[in-house]
Amino acid sequence: MKHRPLPFVILAILHLIEPLLKIAYFKATTSFPILSIVENISHLNSTRAVFEFWFLFPIGGIALLGVKKWSYPVFVSVQLYSIYSHLSYEAFTWPYASSSPQWPSLVILCCNVAIILYFLLPEIRKPFFNRADRWWEHRERYTIRIPCSYSLVTDNTLKDAEILNISHSGAFLTLPEGAEICGQKMIINITFISDNICLNANIISQHEFDGEKGFGIAFDYENIWEKIYMRKIIKMISKAAKKHHVQQLTA
Repeated sequence: MKHRPLPFVILAILHLIEPLLKIAYFKATTSFPILSIVENISHLNSTRAVFEFWFLFPIGGIALLGVKKWSYPVFVSVQLYSIYSHLSYEAFTWPYASSSPQWPSLVILCCNVAIILYFLLPEIRKPFFNRADRWWEHRERYTIRIPCSYSLVTDNTLKDAEILNISHSGAFLTLPEGAEICGQKMIINITFISDNICLNANIISQHEFDGEKGFGIAFDYENIWEKIYMRKIIKMISKAAKKHHVQQLTA
């Protein structure tokens, strides 16, 4: 989350805590104890009222933090529904006894109307629909030589190779002379110090790096545990790569 654009993070947090802001406002403007306020809210008499009070804006916050293809329509839908809800508001019926919608909802709603208009610009929508434009997701790549082995899904023959650079999302491997394997799927086995991991990967490019021919792969993680274990290995690689860089500078 810390790598996302700061306005996205701030607005998402406001969305997530919006129900608490309404409770705080109600507490500040009445003499009721907090337990009575919470109990009163718990007696909302319809599923719609419960949804609008507790879940509407937090769903928008989760969508905004996601910045995925589904996030944009979900976030915009939350704002459009909120606009409709405020325009059709009836006094003392939503979200709890009050003559008008609470100011936290109105403030966030005004911001969101401006954001929806801003997000209509093609350049602003790009991060939601094109992963390459999400600069905060780009992983740091480490230039380091690591022996490895791989087999193509269509071949199943184990071949030795060497990783020339690597990140959490993929790597660049040396290419056997004359091989044309771009677009194929593979299984790669990586061992670094005492840790070993076997991953599925997609071969996405063939080019040169530091004068050596090779191919770029994107790791295809099957579950969260593979991602966590690979993150551990990448941390070890990061330390080794930085140590090697320092030694080169002092040599």
